[in-house]
Amino acid sequence: MSIFRTFMSAGLATSMVGLSLVATAPAAQAHDHFWGGVAAGAVGGIIGGALINEARRPAYAYPVYEAPPPPPPVYRTYYRPVYVPACHYEWRHNEWGDAYRVQVCPR
Repeated sequence: MSIFRTFMSAGLATSMVGLSLVATAPAAQAHDHFWGGVAAGAVGGIIGGALINEARRPAYAYPVYEAPPPPPPVYRTYYRPVYVPACHYEWRHNEWGDAYRVQVCPR
């Protein structure tokens, strides 16, 4: 932005503010209405402050707490004893190399 444009914008804004103040200024009146103006200013300040504060608050909502999901199912396995046979068969060899089966029983 050029310097000329900056000065023109600032001058135009200043003149508009000045003209609006002159055009809306009422005639001076010497009445005892001081406290009404103070009350109006206080109420306006409180309402304006509340509106500004409402606009500045965070945009996110408060957290919503949901119940946790149910636990996964538990599949129980029951102990079933495994019965080992008391005796079993093994292969043995005699002195000539012939194989034969022998029943072996643990003590």
